[in-house]
Amino acid sequence: MDLSIIARTGGPVLFWRGPDFDRLDLTGPVAANWVNKGVGLFGDYDLGPDFTLFVPMPAGLHWRELVAILSVLLADGRVVLGSATSDSGAKDAAAPDGDFHAFVPLGHENDERLTAAEEIFVYNPPALALSTPVDEDFIDVNSAIRAYPDVTPRRLQSTGTLIVGDQEVQWGDQEVQWTESPNDSGSGILVANSTPLPDEWATFLGHLLRGGETLLANGMDEVRIADLASSLGEVRGRLGTWTK
Repeated sequence: MDLSIIARTGGPVLFWRGPDFDRLDLTGPVAANWVNKGVGLFGDYDLGPDFTLFVPMPAGLHWRELVAILSVLLADGRVVLGSATSDSGAKDAAAPDGDFHAFVPLGHENDERLTAAEEIFVYNPPALALSTPVDEDFIDVNSAIRAYPDVTPRRLQSTGTLIVGDQEVQWGDQEVQWTESPNDSGSGILVANSTPLPDEWATFLGHLLRGGETLLANGMDEVRIADLASSLGEVRGRLGTWTK
């Protein structure tokens, strides 16, 4: 898998909804452009098999986190994620062993788990924020990533390593497994109301990279996200922790 399918997919493939009615809809080509920009950004820090990006995700999955994750995975890097729990949504994950970089939202850049990070990339959560108010010790993702081109000369493919919690996820060429309608054609919206669980990441990434529509909701209650998903199309599967 790579970006070739979503780069040709018209219409939104990623719907992101944050607190206070913050929102962003990305078409396939635009999502692919952002991932290519991320490859450029991390490429300046030796992105490749020896590059590890730690994404603790203390507040659920943000669209910028997803872009960063895909950028590293498709360029043969290693991503270490915090895993979801049934109680609080985000589990405190220990920092990776060895050299690593970190990717966190504004306000978490001084987390003690990041003290050994080579570089700390900090993003400003509002969907369309153009910059991140951090000092020179940190990398302002919102501003820096916009300087990179929408295309990359690298050959992107699903060769990266994904660690969620304490387990490696085999994600590259896995078939999409639906949690609600396993016998249909695979069309429809995949919905997440929190960070996907470890065993859901292969389904999630496979669905997205094959041009499937995904709704990520951060800080949205279950009733509202269910109503929103239904208004966008037929729900085919749900990711994350749901109480019912």
